[in-house]
Amino acid sequence: MYNRVMIREFLINSNWINPQLDFLILLQNFREASGGILDDLFLNLTRFGEALIPFCIICIIYWCFNPKSGIFLFSLNTFSIVLAQVFKTVACIYRPWVLSEQIHPQAIAITRAGGYSFPSGHSTMVSSTFGAMAYLVRKNKILCSLIILLVLLTGFSRLYLGVHTPQDVIVGLLTGFLFILPMAKIIDWCEENKKRYLYLMIILNIFALGVLFFICAKSYPMDYVNGKLLVSPLKAKYTGVVHTAMSLGAINGSFLCRMFSPFEPKNYSAKSRVIICVIGLILALAFLYLLDAYIWPKVCDFKIAFVSGFFAVFCLTGIYPFIFSKILNKK
Repeated sequence: MYNRVMIREFLINSNWINPQLDFLILLQNFREASGGILDDLFLNLTRFGEALIPFCIICIIYWCFNPKSGIFLFSLNTFSIVLAQVFKTVACIYRPWVLSEQIHPQAIAITRAGGYSFPSGHSTMVSSTFGAMAYLVRKNKILCSLIILLVLLTGFSRLYLGVHTPQDVIVGLLTGFLFILPMAKIIDWCEENKKRYLYLMIILNIFALGVLFFICAKSYPMDYVNGKLLVSPLKAKYTGVVHTAMSLGAINGSFLCRMFSPFEPKNYSAKSRVIICVIGLILALAFLYLLDAYIWPKVCDFKIAFVSGFFAVFCLTGIYPFIFSKILNKK
């Protein structure tokens, strides 16, 4: 408890946090003085750090181009996102507009920014997905540079929109970046003998389930402003459960498929890969829309949230490629 309190007190210490808030106010002044001329640009950029775009892009790579690269992206994404949940749960840092009444985030962005602030989940998502993609295409200097620029601009969008502090974004980016090379080496090791994926799957499952237990068992600050609870512990736990469930669905589905039913898209025709991509994206969008619109907002039950999130992603990363590989291999 003492260490957790010390971490939180350091991160919100006035000498440390005030310069960061001043920087956000500077960006805010520009945003207001320019009439929000760049708002649409950064609102679109920030979407690259949300779950939908990264997940769909990884699935396309996994289904249609290179399963090994897809598994690498899933693995890094899972580890980084779950680790970010640990940081959020330990620190419990409030959003910038709670830390300072002078901060007024962009109106649309604030509706998508719930829970605790540190680190930035968008920054973690974009660095662990697109940062890893930059590593995969590192031989193409121009493409690699453009992808890294996208990552940095997405992180900056969280500052421009006023929903995160610099420390949130920097730590979020590092949570993805720092594990790119180690995870790439681990996946190379697993590819030498695909049974080794079982060891990695067990380790990641234990890690994620341990984090899930920690998220649900720990105590959270109960601070009120004008009679309103700043961050609901139930909401913080629910978000952690959903992220962990989807992460576990991704690694378990893709790893099991790679071990027991490996497929090689390069052996399929271009037409077949287009069909695989279209059907898969329709399924992915349908699953995610169903979860986001009807199940998670209306069914506030941790078990249902976990099972539904896990099952949806497991189907897309394990069952769906298993089915299409069997059909195409027969043909």
